[in-house]
Amino acid sequence: MEVMSMSSNEVIFDQIEFIRSQTLKMVQGLTEEEVRTIPEGFRNHILWNLGHIAFVQDRFAFLLAGLPSGLPEQYPKWFANGTSPLEWTGQGPDFAEVCRIAGEQPLEIRRLLTGRLNEPTIQPFTTSSGFTMDRIGSLLSFSLYHEGMHFGIIKQFKKTVQG
Repeated sequence: MEVMSMSSNEVIFDQIEFIRSQTLKMVQGLTEEEVRTIPEGFRNHILWNLGHIAFVQDRFAFLLAGLPSGLPEQYPKWFANGTSPLEWTGQGPDFAEVCRIAGEQPLEIRRLLTGRLNEPTIQPFTTSSGFTMDRIGSLLSFSLYHEGMHFGIIKQFKKTVQG
């Protein structure tokens, strides 16, 4: 793996913060009904996608770096791969709380991981397509791709729910 310079350290954190700000801007002003509407043919909604982004980022940035999760304990059952709001009991997570957590997460990543990007993860992570990463910086870089995919889904769902 390529060794990242200190300026690369700063770039990844800036990118995480910028991309997250764009994701949050995309959901800003949406109603509870809009973020909880599951478009026809899908199993998830905007709120699930936002929570899933935060859930995966937590795993990549904190858990695989050997740090404690920064998320409420119910997040795995709400937002892990393969979960769906169709399976939630009760109301599920609060939209404003998910936005708050998602907004604070990039700053916490910078605070806890500056200078640690070249460190190995506590275990390698392999994507569903077979790509394996074993460095904190690699996982953070991959998380940008992951968030971008879900940003695209959120954008499309927003168009759908707003007519």
